[in-house]
Amino acid sequence: MPALARALWLPLCGLVLSGCQGLGPATLGAGRGAYSDVIARTNAEQMLGLIVRMRYADPIGMLTVSSVTANLRFSAQAASQAGFGSQSNYAGNLVPFSAGIAYEDNPTISYAPVDEQAFLREWLAPVQLDVLVPVLQAGGHPDALLAFLVERMNGLHSGKYATPPERAAFARAATLLRELRQLGVAAWVAEAGPPPRYALILSAYAPEHVAEVDELLHLLQVPGSTRRGAAIWIPIALGPRADGVAGLVVQTRSVGEILKDAARAVDVPEEHLKAGVAAPSAFTPDETGLALRIRSSHRAPSRANVAVQHRGWWYYVDDADLESKRARCCSRRVSSKPPRRGRVHRC
Repeated sequence: MPALARALWLPLCGLVLSGCQGLGPATLGAGRGAYSDVIARTNAEQMLGLIVRMRYADPIGMLTVSSVTANLRFSAQAASQAGFGSQSNYAGNLVPFSAGIAYEDNPTISYAPVDEQAFLREWLAPVQLDVLVPVLQAGGHPDALLAFLVERMNGLHSGKYATPPERAAFARAATLLRELRQLGVAAWVAEAGPPPRYALILSAYAPEHVAEVDELLHLLQVPGSTRRGAAIWIPIALGPRADGVAGLVVQTRSVGEILKDAARAVDVPEEHLKAGVAAPSAFTPDETGLALRIRSSHRAPSRANVAVQHRGWWYYVDDADLESKRARCCSRRVSSKPPRRGRVHRC
């Protein structure tokens, strides 16, 4: 190898090797977060768009991101310049040696549409206890989650068809459960089966919180005594309440019911109501049991947590509306695993 080529080749090899060692972790650190952020944002936009389209009774369709493959292409280059003839012709204008490395990110993103029959089975089935109990235990706002996911708890009713006193009693029980959960008195537990068992446990409440536990037991209409301060185990079952069944029987909403109620929270422009492309909502958000408001604007919103366009208008959740953001996250959580393949059109 000529001396000049060897002099250029050795620094270039070192540059390539050091570049690869640095680019690998750096690329992973930058790319993974970027892909995760974009997928989370587009999932939220898709869910909001689905709710808005349901408000207009428009056909809906969903796609899931099944895989993301990032393909990196590296290239290296080196160059040297030499002059011939009189030195005065090229003095100060030559670069003796230059080298560089470039990489290009070409991601391959795979989408999978949901299957129609599996989609309907998932969305029409009520939320199961293996989803409900962990969500209530881990959620930071179990009172909002209860109103969001549960239609009935024993004799307590929530939602659009409940009377105002029934909704008030349900809300009071949900508030007590939240307060006792924060105090470490109430816990939603799941025991491995078979079959798995689910329960609400009230413990360590005496003597400071006996009154609250007594009120909760009365509202839920479940047996239990706080006289000795012992732990109270309340088994949880799913379905309509039957005579002679002890414990807490809950009747949950389906994902379809939850999103149908959420669609009533969409602020439809007056011109669309007059044109008849959307019907006025017969219920307020408070009556549906969902603390959610989806606003509309002719212009792109300046303070939106998530926003989509439909029929020439913007629909969005305000970034300062914490209750609506929590409700949107709940709706995404209970419908986060749609089946794949196929396409759905519903009116």
